[in-house]
Amino acid sequence: MKYLAIIFLFISCNGITGRNTPPVVTEAVDTLQAVPPNIVAAPLLFEQAFVKGTTQNVKGVSSSFYGVNIGNIKVSSGRLIACDPMHIDEYGIPFTQQFPNGEFPVHLSIAKFEDGERIAFARVQFSEEPVAKWQFAMKKGEEPMPIDGKKKYGYSTDTGTGIYIDEAAAKAFDREQAADMDTGIYKEMDKHYHHRWRYTIYNFGSHNLAAFSTGLGDGYYGTYIGFDANGRPCRLLTDFGLYEWREN
Repeated sequence: MKYLAIIFLFISCNGITGRNTPPVVTEAVDTLQAVPPNIVAAPLLFEQAFVKGTTQNVKGVSSSFYGVNIGNIKVSSGRLIACDPMHIDEYGIPFTQQFPNGEFPVHLSIAKFEDGERIAFARVQFSEEPVAKWQFAMKKGEEPMPIDGKKKYGYSTDTGTGIYIDEAAAKAFDREQAADMDTGIYKEMDKHYHHRWRYTIYNFGSHNLAAFSTGLGDGYYGTYIGFDANGRPCRLLTDFGLYEWREN
């Protein structure tokens, strides 16, 4: 499978749409240290990119990866949403897959380049079981299709920000905070700005959501479910388009 890095075309951008760049923080991040399970399901990069030391060198552009744990997301309805927070009213539609209830870690795959870092992938990890197969995360009315084809299911972003949120939490979420980029989740993300990427676990009432920068900023990004050998969902992952892993 061929990986084509496109990030070098855009690495000078700060990735924060319509806002001044916040100061870089000096906080330590919770770097993933666990030995990964046997990686067998294509695309392998979906799992390898969270393993510290994984490298890619394509067309003279070198990158390496490490994974970070940003905290746990609360899942109470088993129905999850991935979208741009500003468009949650229109595009905050839950996936048809039923996920486990509980609190689960949210991981970011950080791609390191000479001129900075970007978030390559974000995932919710429901278990440590190896992924046996990947499928698109689908919404009502969408039909299954191969993940390595020319079309994909996902979401668009105009804020350079993506979120994971439970359906019950989405109903309780203050939409004004999603629309105002100087308050709410965006202000909380500024507290965790790491030179071209930022994140937060944002708590409200008994709920929370996970928010993070989307790779190169605005774009259309595919979301996928990893299933274990018993057919149970063990990952929910969004690919922020830094690498072209599909077959040409």
